Amino acid sequence: MKKLIAALSILFVSIINPNISKSDSPYGEGQLQLTEGMVDYFIKYISNPGGRKYPSDFYVTIDGTDGTYWTCSQGANCAPGSAKTDIKQCESLTGKKCKKFARLRTVKWKNGINPAKGKAAKFSKKMSDQEFRDKLNKLGFYKNNFNITSSNEDTTQKKNTDNSSASNSYSLKGERAIALSWKGYSDLIAGIIDFDEKNYKGNINLDLPNNDGSCEGNYILQKGGKGTWQLSCSNNMGASGTLKWIKDGSVTGKGLDFNDNKVTFTVSSKS
Repeated sequence: MKKLIAALSILFVSIINPNISKSDSPYGEGQLQLTEGMVDYFIKYISNPGGRKYPSDFYVTIDGTDGTYWTCSQGANCAPGSAKTDIKQCESLTGKKCKKFARLRTVKWKNGINPAKGKAAKFSKKMSDQEFRDKLNKLGFYKNNFNITSSNEDTTQKKNTDNSSASNSYSLKGERAIALSWKGYSDLIAGIIDFDEKNYKGNINLDLPNNDGSCEGNYILQKGGKGTWQLSCSNNMGASGTLKWIKDGSVTGKGLDFNDNKVTFTVSSKS
């Protein structure tokens, strides 16, 4: 009888105050605008996530400028990871507060426009880049001009100003050597990074030792010398993390692979 009364009490409180457990949800809520870099990152997650077949969980920082994702090989049967652990890792990698944006290929972030379920919120790997952008815009996550009156207004305006300033600062293209240390490999892994600093984006190409295959990836640099990187390998392995751009032109990065092994790298400075 005591258990029944307790259960009824919880049910009654939930009915009169449906938001009681709202803060426990791993999914983000409220207005969110993704930067160009994060849109590209989301397209990568949906279309070719980490060299694996299926996307699992996608997290973004609450200012829409950074994030991380997880993949698996079970398709629609892919079990979600621990949201608490994933959010903690996202915040460790980005240095910002994170929330869950998508589960599998469905955007679950609630902003008052996105239904967070069904076909309207689901993305397909067959969509073109422009179709991705058009749908994110329609769902209220990309290039929407909202009149924000809350405390988020200053953050959003600052974010937009920062991105504009960064993209117009200078232009530089070229190649540099990258040396990567990957737990499980006794030797350093050498490769080449191609960069286009006008768009603050670049591509990474390198071969793994012992004929283990090759890796391709990309990086996105943000204002202040920080950014994110992602690497996908032909042996169904991959890694992602954060990077720091040094004033002399060199870059250092750190992150984790799919098995939580530590990965660090250094990119040479300007020649």
